[in-house]
Amino acid sequence: MRFWRRIQIRSQSLVRPLPILFAVMSLLLSGTISRPQTPIPALARPSVPESQWKAKLNANTVSIVAGGPGETYLDITNDLAVVLNDDNLRVVPIVGMGGAQNIRDVLYLRGVDAGITSSHMLRYFASTGELGTDLNQRLTYITRLFQEEVHIVAGPAIEKLEDLGGKSVNFSEPGSSAQVTAREVFGLLSIAVAEVNLSQADAIAKLRTGEIAATVIISGKPTEMLSRISHGDNLHLLEVPYTRSLQNNYVPAQLESTIYPNLITDGQSVQTIAVDAVLITNNWFPAGERYRRIATFVDSFFSRFGELRKPPRHPKWQEVNLSAELPGWQRFAEAQNWLDGAEPPKTARKNDRFDEPQSRKQSKGDSALPDAEKQRFFQKFLEWSAGTVKK
Repeated sequence: MRFWRRIQIRSQSLVRPLPILFAVMSLLLSGTISRPQTPIPALARPSVPESQWKAKLNANTVSIVAGGPGETYLDITNDLAVVLNDDNLRVVPIVGMGGAQNIRDVLYLRGVDAGITSSHMLRYFASTGELGTDLNQRLTYITRLFQEEVHIVAGPAIEKLEDLGGKSVNFSEPGSSAQVTAREVFGLLSIAVAEVNLSQADAIAKLRTGEIAATVIISGKPTEMLSRISHGDNLHLLEVPYTRSLQNNYVPAQLESTIYPNLITDGQSVQTIAVDAVLITNNWFPAGERYRRIATFVDSFFSRFGELRKPPRHPKWQEVNLSAELPGWQRFAEAQNWLDGAEPPKTARKNDRFDEPQSRKQSKGDSALPDAEKQRFFQKFLEWSAGTVKK
């Protein structure tokens, strides 16, 4: 009897805590009682002071204002970043608002070192004085780039430019290079249209519904935004005739069905006009930090130019000739010095396949090379950088 009594007492002592245990577990799960936390070890702090990090990150960083997503300006600038970025240089592409605004940004926007615009917009602002006088002294160019073709996308009822007379045509956002160029082109061709100002995405949407008759897009082919147009949209590209009135400011160009299969009949091409894109910067003070950074960029850009002409970089790099001049404008001094001396890349070894006798050191004090000789030597450099020059 006493034995069973002991067992009963012990079993009661084991059972009594169970409700308490369940209550504690419930509180833990609900978060009323916090569990003891294991302290997270502190991350190791960098040994380099913050001021040194700031100096390192900003020492050789060059920001280039380009275009919007899907535009050739931004694709080209992204190529520069991919190819040139290393421990000695960082290229930062900036989404821009087109060639006209890019000139304003290079002149006035803090943190912008360079930008892409068109030769046409440089001439326009120089002639109007809208951005002040002596613009060709305040800005310099690093190089001419590629052709920007004029794309005029229209609905099925429009067969030629003259059919747009009196109809709504999108000239892009107010103040944009597309607006300035479209106004000039239609004015020189004596075609009066009802101008509307929309983003290209909105304009294409309204083209599909027939709310507008056409939109004007100025961008190097192939432009990604036109790849969003399907064959079922029933839109097409219009021909821009290269008339005498356009010959002073534009060059002839062509758009092919292989590039725009949903806008041009298979096997056909559409004639149009184009302007040159230009990489510009300020006329920086030679002893200044901004000048030094642009000089570092130029040396890397020109030295590694051959890499930009290889896939998968944008096909427009095939049109770029670094030595091409822009009449009426001065080239950034270090870019001109590089071309005049044709200095080989710093990675080139002595007696390498690059034709070194014309290097800057050996030609120091000599007069500038003739244009034909510059072109021959520049082509030699391209062959060297592509690894195709013959010994």
